[in-house]
Amino acid sequence: MNSETSAAPTSGLLSFEDWYSFSAGGPVESGALPFARAPFEVARWMVAPGEANDLDMHASREVWLIISGEGRVSWADQSATIRAGDAIAFDAKVAHQVRNTGSEPLRAFSVFWKQAGHSPVTAGEAK
Repeated sequence: MNSETSAAPTSGLLSFEDWYSFSAGGPVESGALPFARAPFEVARWMVAPGEANDLDMHASREVWLIISGEGRVSWADQSATIRAGDAIAFDAKVAHQVRNTGSEPLRAFSVFWKQAGHSPVTAGEAK
């Protein structure tokens, strides 16, 4: 066994399980990281064509990595078009939402800083 494969217990493909679903947009899955005490978490999610994810806000920072599709993302008082290959970051407590403006599902990964007792909070609940 070489040194690259000896790290197998703490490296490898992530498995994902159902976490919750957007009101209309699609499913959100939580990723199980293969190492303990990571300062971040990973999720993957999808928004169907013509739909939007829930207006969202977190106590932690978040980065989206867009894998496929295209949409219009809004945050604070700004908006931008996003498509496959783009990445966008949100600071803590900044409400954000994306509407899929394309004809195929918008798929993304989210990386967010871990918070004690973390659970998704919609912007409406945070008020």
